[in-house]
Amino acid sequence: MSISILIPTKNEEANLPHALKSVTGWAADIFVLDSGSTDKTRDIALAAGAQFVHHDWEGYARQKNWGLDNLPMAGKWVFILDADEVITPELRDELLAVANADTVPENGFYINRFFIFLNKRIRHCGYYPSWNLRFFRHGKAHYEERDVHEHMVVNGKVGYLKHDMEHNDRRGMEFYIAKHNHYSTLEARELFKIEQGIHTGTMKFSFWGGPIERRRWIKHKLWPKLPMKWYFRFHWHALLQHALMVIHRDLHAIDEL
Repeated sequence: MSISILIPTKNEEANLPHALKSVTGWAADIFVLDSGSTDKTRDIALAAGAQFVHHDWEGYARQKNWGLDNLPMAGKWVFILDADEVITPELRDELLAVANADTVPENGFYINRFFIFLNKRIRHCGYYPSWNLRFFRHGKAHYEERDVHEHMVVNGKVGYLKHDMEHNDRRGMEFYIAKHNHYSTLEARELFKIEQGIHTGTMKFSFWGGPIERRRWIKHKLWPKLPMKWYFRFHWHALLQHALMVIHRDLHAIDEL
């Protein structure tokens, strides 16, 4: 049991029981880092045996970085899990195998995530694959400073795990629309900075890097210069994203040989 779980929350009574159920019994410790819930989030966390910690909201990146720097995590490895996500049994076994291995060259791992929307799994259109670096050696990674869609920056080698985690927000359509309206406002601010030549975030970006680095390269170097953005976005989701994912995973597999 060498994995600590960090779950940021605010009013997550609909989602949190599912996230906690997926990690209870095998994690070294579970921290629910809350920023002012007024529902039953605290009661649900404590009932499941998690440690409930309040910290005033600082923003998506800073909130999680505060948790990484200040919470007394017992695990050698950390998994950051959103309250509307679930670690599947297959992914759990893969995480434990990494955490309990004698030698692991990587300091962090990308996890693929599938989305459930209206009780059905989304398999394409930019929502899958969805790689996120969520699992890392304690003390070897922090989130970049960015208003939204922040990503983990790892000190050392990174790898990819085979099994997926699940994303399923159960708070209803009204909340879903409001959340994405908020995200779009924050992302618009980031895109404006990019068009003004201001680099946002501390992550390096490269077309030949990982999936997040490649996405950031496109946003900074290519996207602002494209005409007919809708046309390129369609072909990116329909064709190129899947092809690049296959190429990148094959190259990664060759490197491991």
